[in-house]
Amino acid sequence: MHKLLFIIAILGLLVSGYLFATYTSPIPLVCGEGGGCHTVQESQYAAFFGVPTPAYGMMFYTALGILAAVWSRENTKKLYWPILIVASSGVAISAFLSYLEAFVIEAWCKWCIASAILTVLALLVVWMHPIRERSVTS
Repeated sequence: MHKLLFIIAILGLLVSGYLFATYTSPIPLVCGEGGGCHTVQESQYAAFFGVPTPAYGMMFYTALGILAAVWSRENTKKLYWPILIVASSGVAISAFLSYLEAFVIEAWCKWCIASAILTVLALLVVWMHPIRERSVTS
């Protein structure tokens, strides 16, 4: 198990799960000053193909968590590329959603930013893994 990547996935799942719960129920969304979360949540981009955007985040973090849970030193060569592809896809989608927040919706959701940061951290952890492994075995 890759513990750090697993923890990032759990944190991302909590953020996405919270956003999903507030999107699909009367639970109030806690956002803080500015109210950008509400603007983002009420925009036309809050769902794609009829599925709430946080559901995609939950799927992403679940996949990342499963891969992190089964990733070990013995199967690094087999799982490195699938994990890298999942993490890179997450960053690409987060970048697109951040673009929408900045230039189309013109509002920022703090929860979305937290998820984007976790996604970037996940990619960095995966990307740095082979470097760490080489330095440990040298």
